Amino acid sequence: MQFKDVCGQAKAKQKLIEGYKSGRVSHAQLFVGKNGFGGLPLALAYVQFISCANKSENDSCGTCPSCVKIQKLAHPDLHFSFPSNKNENVTHKHYTSDDFVEEFRTFLLEKPYGNLNDWHQQINLENKQSLINVDESQSIIKKLNLKPYESQYKFLIMWMPERMNPEAANKLLKLIEEPTPNTLILLVAEDQEQLLVTITSRTQILTIPPLGETELGTYLVNQHDLEQGEANRIAALSDGNLGLAISQLEKKEEEEQFFNLFKDWMRACYKADLVEMNRWVEEISKSSYGREGRKRFLEYALKLMRESILKNYTENHLSRIVGDESEFLGKFAPFIHGDNILAITEVLNDAHMHISRNAYAKITFMDMSMKFANLLRVKKRTFVD
Repeated sequence: MQFKDVCGQAKAKQKLIEGYKSGRVSHAQLFVGKNGFGGLPLALAYVQFISCANKSENDSCGTCPSCVKIQKLAHPDLHFSFPSNKNENVTHKHYTSDDFVEEFRTFLLEKPYGNLNDWHQQINLENKQSLINVDESQSIIKKLNLKPYESQYKFLIMWMPERMNPEAANKLLKLIEEPTPNTLILLVAEDQEQLLVTITSRTQILTIPPLGETELGTYLVNQHDLEQGEANRIAALSDGNLGLAISQLEKKEEEEQFFNLFKDWMRACYKADLVEMNRWVEEISKSSYGREGRKRFLEYALKLMRESILKNYTENHLSRIVGDESEFLGKFAPFIHGDNILAITEVLNDAHMHISRNAYAKITFMDMSMKFANLLRVKKRTFVD
């Protein structure tokens, strides 16, 4: 990643560049700011700039062998450390970042402004907490005791160092205070207060401030092909946090996809069209959705069922749905009423539980579809005084 690829943060970039040019590269630096402000991309761009063989005054070239390897996160002198925990694939007690490094590379390439929750979803931690343990500290010490392979420096980027347990933090103190030659340690944290004072006192601190609305809006227009008005609206709601802005954008795009899925599903179920129902089940069962995507779809479907009830019983006064969704619900809502909503809600909640427990998606969604084929035909009872 080059400095030009990092959204905003002109002052922080300039401080890092000037420090390098003047020979004042502190061996241990702490970047502090919310993940969505850009600390992790900034650290990566800084490493690439230092290692670049053909750097310009203000950026790396992006094309030399070192830049290419760093952009692929495959440079032999670049090491990563981050919070983790055992999951369905990593079950042994003495786990380290090495067990998750491929997933972290994917995460960093796809979501450089992502947060800890995004990372937990990436490695399917579900409700577990992540941390940096003492085994990780031992692994770091071992790596940084080696000589550089290609670069002038050995680099360690530790993301979320505040997740170190006390034993791990204390074990790294000496390395941070007296690192091996040609070692650069970059700690990228959200909350400085959660770090041991003995660690922060041994680092050079760089504060990463919130991004400006103009910077955010321009980035969204250029990188996500948004109309300027929509980009400005999202930027204004994001509190200077690009990760949050991208999350809002992804949620909107996902809900548009879910809306089309829901429409097709309900039409097939109402017609009791087994061919279309089976085609739809094949679609939602594709690996591209994944378990979490299917769970979010079920949550979205439950939301539309609730909105349908609101349309029926509050004359639309409490509905929060607009646009195409509102137009569709105007026709669909009459089929959702007091005589089937409880059963519909139970079916969706049960499916959500089964998917959470890794039930076979095709069986779960076909079973739901068959039930909806009956539930959508339940007639609303009328009461005569």
